[in-house]
Amino acid sequence: MAATIAILVLLAAARARAQQIGQSGLTWQQRYLGILPLVKSNPKDPVMVTVNGAPITADQVRDYAKTEQRMLNATTELELRKTVSDATESLINRELLLQEAERRHITVPAGEVAERARQFEIQGLSGQTLSSGGAPDQVLLDQVRGSMEIEKMLDAEFRAHNVAPTEKEIRQYYEHHKDLFVQNPGEVRLSHIAVKLPPNPTKAQKDAAWKKINQLRREAEKSKDFAALARKYSEDSASASKGGDLGYFRKGELPPVVDKIAFSTRLGHLSPIIESNLGFSFFKVTARRGQTYAPFNAVKSQIAIALLQYNQERVVRDLVKKLAKKARIRFHRLPNAPA
Repeated sequence: MAATIAILVLLAAARARAQQIGQSGLTWQQRYLGILPLVKSNPKDPVMVTVNGAPITADQVRDYAKTEQRMLNATTELELRKTVSDATESLINRELLLQEAERRHITVPAGEVAERARQFEIQGLSGQTLSSGGAPDQVLLDQVRGSMEIEKMLDAEFRAHNVAPTEKEIRQYYEHHKDLFVQNPGEVRLSHIAVKLPPNPTKAQKDAAWKKINQLRREAEKSKDFAALARKYSEDSASASKGGDLGYFRKGELPPVVDKIAFSTRLGHLSPIIESNLGFSFFKVTARRGQTYAPFNAVKSQIAIALLQYNQERVVRDLVKKLAKKARIRFHRLPNAPA
């Protein structure tokens, strides 16, 4: 019976992992260093794929996928199946990196491998967190050694490609993405176009109103004169004569859903269509004022981490792509999505 134990978290002594800002999914560190399927050899375990002759088994993929599911909180059938596909790809890429590290004669002293292995936390069958304890078993040591060899090889790749962002690059990112570092959103000025519905509308009335508001939004996307369109077609008598202008609003003055959309929509852009008890509408952000941003020095390190991770991901992706082109990768069978 295969041991379905997988690495979950590296403890403090493991290298700190930089996370990309706002990105979901797994980083290259998690994919190739942090999730290790500790599956013991079993001749009955079917081989799913071979990478230059090296086998990747069904149990290895299932074990990796289960850990990924926990990390990403995957619950739907689609998400569960996606983790199986991701696990297969990640294990193939990990094997490619392991083989390249071996080709380059990358080695790590046994004492360093044992020390790193003792600092892992592992997940047991029942979901409880276990410590690797004193002397790690050989499967764990082999997997940890592989991760450390990949890490050592990639560190050399990163140095060769100068992945550390420069002061100029960090400053440019800040200037071009200031909307990510808003301290006070200030006030936003909105103009809208509305299509009203009668009380207790029929399905036919709602369908007709929905068709009309969609057509108006398409026209608004093309038009350079939103105000003229609002004056001609908006059914909100209070604002139509003013070109749809609703004035300025501070954060919290609008209904929660509208408030969130208003302050996340970029200046000069249209909102999605919003449904209310009065009908359908969409708005355009026509002006902003009083907006303040976090000073550069306060977010500089955050930006540097994001850019470093982005650059590292690019280098790893390019290397794996290059290795895959030369590799013999043969698929045999796919397992069912793990429960």
